[in-house]
Amino acid sequence: MTIFQLKIVTPRLNAYVERFHRPLGEECLQVQLPQTLEQVQEVTESFLYHYNAERPNQARSCGNQPPGVACPIFPPLPAVPQTIDADRWLERVSGQAFVRKVQSDASLTINHERYYVPRELAGQQVACFINAPEKQLDIWQAGLRVKSVPIKGLYGRAVPLDEYVELMKQEARSEYRQYLQTHPTLSQGRLWA
Repeated sequence: MTIFQLKIVTPRLNAYVERFHRPLGEECLQVQLPQTLEQVQEVTESFLYHYNAERPNQARSCGNQPPGVACPIFPPLPAVPQTIDADRWLERVSGQAFVRKVQSDASLTINHERYYVPRELAGQQVACFINAPEKQLDIWQAGLRVKSVPIKGLYGRAVPLDEYVELMKQEARSEYRQYLQTHPTLSQGRLWA
């Protein structure tokens, strides 16, 4: 597992964790000032009980009561699935349309995948509708369907959970690399030669 470290004091990036860390720091660690790992574990355990059973919480779901009082019994979480339908996202976008300009080589790009249409459409705009039941893109121009093409990148099968997690990690790394290519970062050069 790779750890992605957020900037400190950025609750907009992970509000639930940051919401807990503030009182942990202000009401526990900065007050108790533990010196060893064992002391940190001890005061943190004590604070967790206080936070969940005694300390009023202003969250809407708690109504200014401690979480353990407001929600004494949490519903059980559903079991983690053994397999994932990696193409299920297609159902959510079915019927959506994307307008693309056809390139000089008669191609258009959707989601980093290249599709080809008749050459006479080069330079023109086309509408691409997602047809989820058929797992294809229906490409229209001037009110006429000019082509239907299979959607690239689909898995077409249920994927074991571990394999799916690896696929998502690869996809996230790829998206991040593409982001870095389009958003150059500033780097400070040497101040002295």
